[in-house]
Amino acid sequence: MTKDRKVLVVGGGGRCHAIVDALSRSPQVAKIWCAPGNAGIAALAECVPVKDTDVAGLLKFAQEQGIDLTVVGPEAALSVGIVDAFRAAGLKIFGHTRAATRIESSKEFAKVLMDKYGIPTAGYRSFDDFREALDYVSARSFPAVLKYDGLAAGKGVVIAADAAEAEAALRSMLLDESFGKGRVVVEDYLTGPEFSFMAFVDGERVYPMPLSQDHKRAFDGDKGPNTGGMGAYTGLPFITEEDRAFAQTQILEAAAKAMCAEGCPLSGVLYGGLMKTPDGIKVIEFNARFGDPETEVVLPLLESDIYEVFSAVAEGRPAGTLRWRKAVTLGVVLASKGYPGQYDKGAEILGVEKVGAKVYHMGTKREGDRLLTAGGRVMMVVAEGKDIRAAREKVYAELEKVSCEALFWRRDIAHWALDGRLLDGKAVSTSIKDALRERVGKLEIKYGRKPSLAVIIVGSNPASQVYVRNKVKTAIYVGMNSRLITMAEDVSEEALLKMIDTLNLDPEVDGILVQLPLPPQIDEARVIDAIVREKDVDGFHPLNVANLWLGRPCTVPCTPKGILRLIDESGIDLAGKTAVVVGRSNIVGKPVAKLLLDRNATVVMAHSRTKDLKSVTLQADVLVVAVGRKNVVTGDMVKPGAVVIDVGVNRDEDGKLCGDVDFVGARLRAAAITPVPGGVGPMTIAMLMENTVESFLARMEEK
Repeated sequence: MTKDRKVLVVGGGGRCHAIVDALSRSPQVAKIWCAPGNAGIAALAECVPVKDTDVAGLLKFAQEQGIDLTVVGPEAALSVGIVDAFRAAGLKIFGHTRAATRIESSKEFAKVLMDKYGIPTAGYRSFDDFREALDYVSARSFPAVLKYDGLAAGKGVVIAADAAEAEAALRSMLLDESFGKGRVVVEDYLTGPEFSFMAFVDGERVYPMPLSQDHKRAFDGDKGPNTGGMGAYTGLPFITEEDRAFAQTQILEAAAKAMCAEGCPLSGVLYGGLMKTPDGIKVIEFNARFGDPETEVVLPLLESDIYEVFSAVAEGRPAGTLRWRKAVTLGVVLASKGYPGQYDKGAEILGVEKVGAKVYHMGTKREGDRLLTAGGRVMMVVAEGKDIRAAREKVYAELEKVSCEALFWRRDIAHWALDGRLLDGKAVSTSIKDALRERVGKLEIKYGRKPSLAVIIVGSNPASQVYVRNKVKTAIYVGMNSRLITMAEDVSEEALLKMIDTLNLDPEVDGILVQLPLPPQIDEARVIDAIVREKDVDGFHPLNVANLWLGRPCTVPCTPKGILRLIDESGIDLAGKTAVVVGRSNIVGKPVAKLLLDRNATVVMAHSRTKDLKSVTLQADVLVVAVGRKNVVTGDMVKPGAVVIDVGVNRDEDGKLCGDVDFVGARLRAAAITPVPGGVGPMTIAMLMENTVESFLARMEEK
């Protein structure tokens, strides 16, 4: 194989840097040009100052240089017919014709195609009249998905939360013609995790690439405005092999066949922006080129000669079986502060040469030896690992070597993959317990003794036994003294109250907990009332509960306190949000409601037997369920994007622990959800330890 091929890459962002990087590894490629390129690409290719939409200029350059293959990166070049012009001149080019590019450049064309050929997607209607579109949207439920029917540099999609936002978007698209004169597609709103599936396509031949997922929001926790993408990763754990096979055959291959049937076959990259909805995988959008930033994490895994792949597709011959490395990649975008809004350019970037991972330039320039910012998204650092966690640890370690005060980046890329969109009570409680452990050590030095917790368990209920052992084990872990008192199932109420009284008077005991439920011969209310308020670390003494409602200092009940900490972990700002608490227990439900009210949320209390419970739960931005009955809340009862806290603990048909919420269905719709087990339970124990330490401190300071 002779290394004598000359290649022209059209484009200049991070996507094209990844393409150039892959071509530079080809044993056939001798020389690469890139038009217009960027400062990073310049290390691998000769940059040519020709715009990617200057078809005549690019064609002339390719003819003069004797280019063997041209590879087109951006959609703008495809939409103006660069492939048609090059082919007419007898030049080999990788990319779709102008007619085929309509699968991206016209949202309506794509929707009609999918509808005609049975490719799963959201329902839709198209409009060119502002008033008709507004009337249609206003008569439907929100949120509403509004798409400008044309290319809009990634800004032509609006998910309107209400009628006012929808009217503003429609006015911008149809009356103000912000993106040019065109139509608007109104789609049904779908829910579930999104992912990207790209493939090389030649007619009906489809060569799939590894799946990836990007992060559109600007800031951690998927907050802030939408961007072109702040990071991406491969190795998606929430997509099964069955999911992948369905997406390949029923979506990508079906689309390729449909385009052939329509007389405009594909001959480049087909990008499927897909969503795993509760009703199966559906198409959000098609693009007619490599995605950005997905390309930067996918192409580094390609072991096959990419020049051979590009050439085969461009010539319409089989490309064979593509080889991909069995690893995962993760990339983080460094962006200019202010992006995607107004931002400054020209800040110097230091330390890039020290980074031990791939660095793809997106918006940079050089002035002499200085590397400067020159765009919103500036560069992307990509690392490879055996799994997502390893790749993530590597990339974030390498990012610390880059120095530029004008840049920012997200710290949580792939958080869905690692956390599964879960509010991991185990992880949060571990950090709380570690902090308490350090604190208890200092308190022992200061006061001469450790905080002490006494736990009483009556009978041999298996669940209670496990829970109590975990509490005692946690107390030992954080360094506290613990005392476990076991009483027989048939113990009298008087004997139990006498034991509580003894502990009340013991100066070495800071917290008292009686494990519930209790046998029927014992009045639980009398037992709770018997523990002196100062040692009621569970927080359910009547005076504690009263002080909670009066806004006075008190011991906040452990489970409600843990629930609020998990809600805080989700990152949701409760002010102005609607919280729905479904529960039969005043012990949990009412204190949680009070804590939510204190955060300026609108709170709705409901019972599991509330008439049309679904209409109530669908209002919830935050949904707390504490009923004690499996699947009392199903997935379709969860508002898309809600935070779901499942307090219930039940057992399914196989004896496995499960919650009150249909976890599988709700997880697809929720922004964050607690698992069972491993959600609220560990937090309750951590809060018990925290309350015991606070009780100890209060007693020590009184002396």
